[in-house]
Amino acid sequence: MLESHNTRFRIGWIILLVSAALMTLGHLSMIFILDEPNLFTGFAAFNLYSFIVLLIPFRRGEKWAWLTTWILPVGLAIPAATDPNIAVYYFGVAAMCVFGLLLTMRDFFANE
Repeated sequence: MLESHNTRFRIGWIILLVSAALMTLGHLSMIFILDEPNLFTGFAAFNLYSFIVLLIPFRRGEKWAWLTTWILPVGLAIPAATDPNIAVYYFGVAAMCVFGLLLTMRDFFANE
């Protein structure tokens, strides 16, 4: 559980959790604001799934959750590479996610 993790893990986990939560809320709001609900429904579902994985199995320290979470920054960087209008924002969030993953890596792969 989170109580047994060090400060570095907690900071990384919070960065990832907040990023996934904010991206979920942002994409949910875009469903109603912009005229492409199917596109933003997919992105919202993707980010919601990431949030749930981060909230439960990632926090427990399950290695598959750490590996699977790399889908989050990759999934944010791909649309950013194809649309210069969102590139700065999405690349920024993707970079924060990579930073969070790197902060938590030692806890997942430390020699026991």
